[in-house]
Amino acid sequence: MSAAATDVTGHIVQESTTQIFLQPGVYLIAYHFAANLLTAGYLQITPGYGGRGHLEYGVYNRTGIDNTSVSGSASFIISVEEATRFSLNSNSSVTVRDGEATLVILALQPSREA
Repeated sequence: MSAAATDVTGHIVQESTTQIFLQPGVYLIAYHFAANLLTAGYLQITPGYGGRGHLEYGVYNRTGIDNTSVSGSASFIISVEEATRFSLNSNSSVTVRDGEATLVILALQPSREA
């Protein structure tokens, strides 16, 4: 991931190309992904935060045809009680090529303590 904008408050900090650090607060998270599966199979995207994956906000896509594009999106609101690292984790049964993802995180109510 690469940042299009930086949060000047420091509540949302991109630590690496795969992880974002969130301070306590309430956040709107929206993401979209698209990729090509070289052979028939599945691609699952699962958000991770609070030390675990959250399948309830994940997206799953399966195809029975080789060399097919798959895509999906999700949006949700989370309340972060303790500072945490956020990531989008992918899992696939086949080789994935030419993937892209868009991730938007908005602080709705930053913690006053952070």
